[in-house]
Amino acid sequence: MAATEGKPTLQHLSDSQSQTILWLLEELEIPYNLNLFERAKSGRDKNRAPASLKETHPLGRSPQLITESGRVVVERSAITAYLIETYDSAGKYKVSGSDENHDALREQELVGFAEASFNITAMTAMMFYFLKVMSPFFIRPLVAAVSTMIHVGYVDKEFDAQFKYMDGLLKGQEYFMSNENPTRVDFVMLFFVQSVYYSKVVDIAPYPNVKAWHDRCVARPAWKRAMEKGAASALSHFRYK
Repeated sequence: MAATEGKPTLQHLSDSQSQTILWLLEELEIPYNLNLFERAKSGRDKNRAPASLKETHPLGRSPQLITESGRVVVERSAITAYLIETYDSAGKYKVSGSDENHDALREQELVGFAEASFNITAMTAMMFYFLKVMSPFFIRPLVAAVSTMIHVGYVDKEFDAQFKYMDGLLKGQEYFMSNENPTRVDFVMLFFVQSVYYSKVVDIAPYPNVKAWHDRCVARPAWKRAMEKGAASALSHFRYK
């Protein structure tokens, strides 16, 4: 991959996890290139990423960050780590605490929690959400019944435990690891919370610290700029249904 003229390049897919990388780029206030990709509008691949994303990475998914040297980095945990380490010279988004609740090990633990434990629950819930939405009307009641069983037997209990855990972590502080600015945990976590919140597969009202954190993140000027530049509202196919 060729170098990108002294600036990183984000391969950004609308309504995707890439929105939080765009948010981080705006927070860092660095020059960057932005290539916008739209999901397929119709056909067998409707709502899927376009094949053109495979030209820069074989998985054909977003986000993809092309570094100044031309290296292609995928996965948000890796991209956020690279961007903060490379461009956050002031240390605004780096973890600087020395106690065990605010150190680098806790940050990595919470990034892992977001991408593994919480993501598994969220993706299970979202799978049944899409099954209900996309199923033919005559089998939709059956799919809904199975979905209810999965929620009662597994998903709802996991969500409650996980949201209570997050709500406790956010008690008395603005972000997961800081009172001033988001860190990698917030940049990684927001997409998963938005997915289940906007699709209404979980009510986050009983977790007021999580709700306040979400609202705080999306009120940041950098998030608003990222939304404007992303050419689509984050997860708008959930939020406005």
